[in-house]
Amino acid sequence: MSDKIEANLKIAAAMRAVRNALGVNQEEFAELIGISKPTVARVETLEVSMKLEMYTNILKKLKKMGIKVDTIYSDSVHVEFEPRALEILRENLADASKRRQGRSQTGIGIESDRYHKLSMPIDSLPEAGTLESLKSPKKK
Repeated sequence: MSDKIEANLKIAAAMRAVRNALGVNQEEFAELIGISKPTVARVETLEVSMKLEMYTNILKKLKKMGIKVDTIYSDSVHVEFEPRALEILRENLADASKRRQGRSQTGIGIESDRYHKLSMPIDSLPEAGTLESLKSPKKK
């Protein structure tokens, strides 16, 4: 496999991994990282190459959200969610309104800050945050 194809494959894998972990569709992910939905789709399916400047900007935006992505310095793809991003992800996973229709879940296991396992019905969890809190503040 050529270096260019491998680089694009790693970028596509990283974008899909982050998007899926966030639980958002391509349109929502595009809005979150500041590119168009068709660009997300084309990059994820290897129809186009990601321009270096655009990729660098996406990595910076993700890092501000607490998500580190490395596809350059290793043969592997590394995605790291810092504690701030993980807390927001936990809250979003607990939000029943964000689940696909027809899906039901009677309980969830959550590691609490007090280092003990807590298992409770999903309906008794506190109101969850939104992905809005992951976004960087808009410049004025």
